[in-house]
Amino acid sequence: MARTAGYLANLIAVPPLIFRFQFNPELLSEKKSFAYRETTSLGNWAFDQTKASKGFGNISGIATDLKEIGSSLVGTKALEADFGKPRSFALDFALDARSLPDIPAQQSGDGSAADDARFGGRIEPSLAVLRSFINPAWDPVNDVLAWFSGAKTFCPPAQPPVCTLKLGGIDLDCVMTDLNIKITKFKPDLTPERAEVSLTLNEQTASITTSLDVLDRLVEVGKSYGQLDFHDWVQAVPGAGLVQNIFEL
Repeated sequence: MARTAGYLANLIAVPPLIFRFQFNPELLSEKKSFAYRETTSLGNWAFDQTKASKGFGNISGIATDLKEIGSSLVGTKALEADFGKPRSFALDFALDARSLPDIPAQQSGDGSAADDARFGGRIEPSLAVLRSFINPAWDPVNDVLAWFSGAKTFCPPAQPPVCTLKLGGIDLDCVMTDLNIKITKFKPDLTPERAEVSLTLNEQTASITTSLDVLDRLVEVGKSYGQLDFHDWVQAVPGAGLVQNIFEL
């Protein structure tokens, strides 16, 4: 039976790190932004691009000139794409050392009633794994490469390990930029009994997972066409609203 748990993991870290969500996150926020810059000038009223083009290039020239007229009409410089910023994920979730029979099994990390047995008693190991994702760690790959290249000393810890977020349809390599642990209940010996955790992850795009995520997104876009009909395609055509207003459709 397939598990439905979410994970934060890095199997090549030293030591290997695997954090399994005890309960499904209470909140998952995703943010993606892209930077744009203004063009150096407004568009021209003249069809200069059309005149400079020949053959099939006239079609592209006409389209460019019509777009430039729009910028001139509103007196606003056009925007050019500059660069994208990493996807950012913010998660809120809880860890609890107590046995919680009042919580349905489907709310647990993997949908199994064995969660209490595995997490009951102590949450310190899980907190240690989370803290390991935001503290510098040994990089075994760079250490091995440095050793074979002639350096006979190991590199000191320089940066936190990459953190793979596996949750629902998300499977991406990320870096943890913020970790906030709030202990909300203590045992008599002052060890934590319940903790509320908030963390922020930024996608590490120098990763195979990013390429696979792009392919997955394209597949899902293709599936979205099955949810559309002919009317949806017509309404999506630029200028459809103006035509409807003119002919009162």
